[in-house]
Amino acid sequence: MKAEKRKKSKLPVLITILIILALIQILRPIGKPKLKLIMATNQTTSGSLQINWPQNTQCALAIQNEGFIDKTPNQSPFPTASVAKIMTAYIILKDHPLQFGQNGEALTITKRDVEEYLKDKADGQSVVKVEAGEKLNERQMLEALLLPSANNIATLLARWDAGSVENFVLKMNQTAKELGMTNTHYADPAGISLKTQSSAYDQVLLAQKAFELHTFRSIVGMAQATLPVCGTVYNVNYVLRKDGIVGIKTGSMPQIGANFVFAADHFVSYKKVTIIGAIFGASGKEPLMTALNGAIKALDSLKPYLDLKEIVKKNQLIATLVYPNGFKTNLIAKDSLSSIVWPSKNTHLQIVLDKKLKLPISKGQIVGNLIYSDKKIPLVAQSSINKPTLIQKLTRL
Repeated sequence: MKAEKRKKSKLPVLITILIILALIQILRPIGKPKLKLIMATNQTTSGSLQINWPQNTQCALAIQNEGFIDKTPNQSPFPTASVAKIMTAYIILKDHPLQFGQNGEALTITKRDVEEYLKDKADGQSVVKVEAGEKLNERQMLEALLLPSANNIATLLARWDAGSVENFVLKMNQTAKELGMTNTHYADPAGISLKTQSSAYDQVLLAQKAFELHTFRSIVGMAQATLPVCGTVYNVNYVLRKDGIVGIKTGSMPQIGANFVFAADHFVSYKKVTIIGAIFGASGKEPLMTALNGAIKALDSLKPYLDLKEIVKKNQLIATLVYPNGFKTNLIAKDSLSSIVWPSKNTHLQIVLDKKLKLPISKGQIVGNLIYSDKKIPLVAQSSINKPTLIQKLTRL
């Protein structure tokens, strides 16, 4: 009798435990799905690359939105000269954006501005003439900065933007840090100081960001501009529009030779790309021409290596999406994806699932994206996954 009572008293406990376990199984989340890759997400193009760089120079090349192509091994801080004005223009346009057709705020030239112009001119610096009372708008100041490379305008812009040259230089260095320019330090906005230094690689990093700005691209691609007092000023980039070159900035000093950061448009099959490069420390009888012609030779040696390749086909099987309960579906690319490739290029593709993804999943539903650089290809489910049934929830591990 006592044994039977003990059995009866344990039965409700066991039933309660079973009910609790069943509720836990029913309410327990399915868990996050995992990806089982089918396509290789890291692809390396075979072959080797040989760029024709000017001798004894520090150089780098990249394609806008495609990645770095090549750089010489000697990347280290080197005086930038007027190439520093790329950063000055970049900060001005980030702080005071100009939309298409806009000229921006107009500044009135002061007596102080004229005195600085006269002093810079007496020192043999690159300047544009200004007069007290003259009005220059933002676009005109940027044209004076980037075409004839006016040092006095670099000072004027720095003071306008940050209140003082010192504060602006702090901005330059902070921006360089944010962009990952580890071999760069700015001491002035014009590049007249030998302490303003960077590397070819760092300047290609910056030039790619600057070239995303329409106004910057427009100005560095101009052969000349007209200013109120100075009149017509000319771009000192003498290879502009040769071999596809559309900008960007030269810089030279007797102590260092010449530097040239350049951009060139080029068609690879039907796709237009922008090649961005830098040559630092060109020398010879005419260092600037060595740098300018060196850019053309480097571009000519690169172009045959470039190819447009389909790296993902439409409806290609990319991965399998697997849930902890064993439910799964294949993921396929909704569209094709082509990329510019060159020998030794590593193409890294990233799969990013929708953060709000949950069961059920319908056939053809977009569940994430395949990402490469600035390109995004939707990934769709090849089959549906239903919500687990009550029995499946109860029997899962």
